Amino acid sequence: MTHLDLTLTMLGDWHVGTGAGRHGMVDRSIQLDSDGLPFIPAKTLAGVWRDGCESVVYALDGGERGPWHAWLEYLFGSQPALERLGVIEETGTHRPRPAALFVDSLHYPQAVIAVLRNKPRLRQAATFLKPGVAIDAATGRAAEKMLRFEEMARGGAVLVGRAHLTGTTLSAEQQRCAVALLDAGARLVEGLGGKRRRGAGRCRFGIGTVATDWRWLRGRPTPPQVPTQDAVTVPPVLPETSQARDGWEIADLRMVLRRPLVAHERTVGNEVRSFTYVPGWMLLPAVLQRLDCPQAALAARTGELVVTNATVEVGGRPGRPAPLALARLKNDQAKHVNLMAEIPDEPVESFEGTYVGKYRPGRELPQGTCSLTELTHSTILDEQQRPVEAVGGLYTYQAIAVGTVLRAQVRVPAGLLEPGWQEQLSGMWRVGRARKDGYGLSEVTATSAVPPPVARPLPEGRLRVWLMSDVLVTDERLRPSSDPVHLAGELGRALGVQLRPSSEAGSGSRVVRASEPRRMDPWHRRWGLPRASLLGMRAGSCLTFDLVSGTLTPQAVQRVELAGVGLRRAEGFGQLRIADPLLYSVLGDTTTSPASVGLPASDGAEPALDAAEREEHSEVLRVLEQAAWRAELHHTCEAIARDRREDVLGSGYENVPPSQLGSLRMLVTHLTHPGEPRARTWLQRLKAMRGVELRGPWPPAAVRCVEDLLTTPGRVWELLALPEDGLVARTDRTRQLRERLWAEAVRTLVEDCLTAHSRATGQREGA
Repeated sequence: MTHLDLTLTMLGDWHVGTGAGRHGMVDRSIQLDSDGLPFIPAKTLAGVWRDGCESVVYALDGGERGPWHAWLEYLFGSQPALERLGVIEETGTHRPRPAALFVDSLHYPQAVIAVLRNKPRLRQAATFLKPGVAIDAATGRAAEKMLRFEEMARGGAVLVGRAHLTGTTLSAEQQRCAVALLDAGARLVEGLGGKRRRGAGRCRFGIGTVATDWRWLRGRPTPPQVPTQDAVTVPPVLPETSQARDGWEIADLRMVLRRPLVAHERTVGNEVRSFTYVPGWMLLPAVLQRLDCPQAALAARTGELVVTNATVEVGGRPGRPAPLALARLKNDQAKHVNLMAEIPDEPVESFEGTYVGKYRPGRELPQGTCSLTELTHSTILDEQQRPVEAVGGLYTYQAIAVGTVLRAQVRVPAGLLEPGWQEQLSGMWRVGRARKDGYGLSEVTATSAVPPPVARPLPEGRLRVWLMSDVLVTDERLRPSSDPVHLAGELGRALGVQLRPSSEAGSGSRVVRASEPRRMDPWHRRWGLPRASLLGMRAGSCLTFDLVSGTLTPQAVQRVELAGVGLRRAEGFGQLRIADPLLYSVLGDTTTSPASVGLPASDGAEPALDAAEREEHSEVLRVLEQAAWRAELHHTCEAIARDRREDVLGSGYENVPPSQLGSLRMLVTHLTHPGEPRARTWLQRLKAMRGVELRGPWPPAAVRCVEDLLTTPGRVWELLALPEDGLVARTDRTRQLRERLWAEAVRTLVEDCLTAHSRATGQREGA
């Protein structure tokens, strides 16, 4: 794998939007990361980078599709959807090629983020609101009721990230070709984001220090051979099966999301919706890639290797989907009811989207929810240079939020894999949809775990089952089924007993079944086409079965709970819990406190930058500091002009003629530094006028206040009293900012006070 360090310098203000706004405030808002700072999503960067590389390969191929285009397809992947629509020329009948280039989102450097994390005012200065209007084509003037406000990210930012060349191992010549092509394409990226053809989003994009740059392309009419796609290999047959093995080996996976993760559930219109968990079939390819042995691949095909769904962490354990038999009172949500064991006398509501932990009688039931976020992207048609519905247009990704902690397990029969295989699963994973575009980056820590104990009390006669994941079973004609009868047959064969769904509700109206069917429409990522729909029984369903014949043993229960039942068990389907104590308990007044899922809290300490980091990021911080000071300065000046004008202009300034106040306004407009000659000359003339009989001379108190303001450097900052510690990255920069912004502070303060005085005078005269 080859790593490329990316640096993007924003030369102007930029906008990478969310596709939505904030009602009454912003018409178009920008995307912010988990630290509240603007960033460049990997999808946006990959799109403009591909455009730059397309220009390069068209030039190298003489304006036609040639051998250099094969390298473009190798790096960024093929586009079967555009080929089917006829937007681009078809490349043949070969299967679609996945992208070899994985791009991360670009963010502020970590050293800058660490400084801004505890400086909210400084962090807010990274964005600002820009007003705009629509021009009437007939009159050439601003149209009525068309004022809008767009959120913009401030220019001067330096964003960093990485790109990775994965897949087939490249030779030295092939690697130089790929890096040179990427470097040439990066140099052609001159703008990104919204309104980039109207001046916004100007940038300079480059790859860090690498062994090869764009000059390698000179004098090379043909590139080296493109790596071929990996062939599909069939693993050898194992000499023994799981029935001959004794016991299980388990790897506990703890996943911390470093980027949003799209666990595709379904597509509704132009919105891709996500599960609140990561299905096992999304984790299975990553598990097999890291284990990298034929035994694991064959075990996955035969159902011996099991990868469970990754659910939100609750109490240090994988969260279990809340049983459908569990409900809370509508009027008092702290009280819970188990519909399989008690009869509620008040209206109840379900625990939709909630995960629960291990139930302990007499204690609170731990709960957790998975936070989702939404991010908007667009597909740009090259000819029109705007989003077009035919090629995707504007679409939204719903994703699991950054910082969420998920837990899953990988289970194999004992002795199937080499000892220590659990350690191979630790590392950085990319799972889910759009993972080549910055989504799905997760930090995984794998530890060895032991199976749960065998000894557990089991009820006699009637068995309650809680589905931990969706279960796929078939009927007698091998059709997908959600009928409990077919689940009873499959579960009975696995346990070695005969089961049938219970039809007696017992006393009162307690339920014996709280289940729902679920249909899933998976997606083929490589071809960009839907797969066959899956119909089964949804996770959280609770069913009651009667034991018709046979003896139920704890060993059989443990084996079924670890291996699952039904189809596609290796992909996380068919997980269940038999005779869980929660399904038999009367919850009564048990209260809950939902577990919070998110980023770890900051310790509040101000990080220190070393000399190298201070010099490297000084320009970025300087831009944010000046913007934060200006924003706070304008806000404070407005408050002083409204309530404390006498502190600035002195007592009796109301009697000064408007012409004299106008001369003060003109003076501060051209002010550059304290006590400059022009200001001193004006003050001398002002003092000389005090003994002359004029209409409305300057009062002595007003003269002293104005003189202090124009000649004493610290007077304006005393009046403003800004929260300076929160507006600078380092306290030693306060003096520099005071000197640099002194003239602007005096000008803004005086102009705001004079404007407020004029308005107040006009209102009195009008009254």
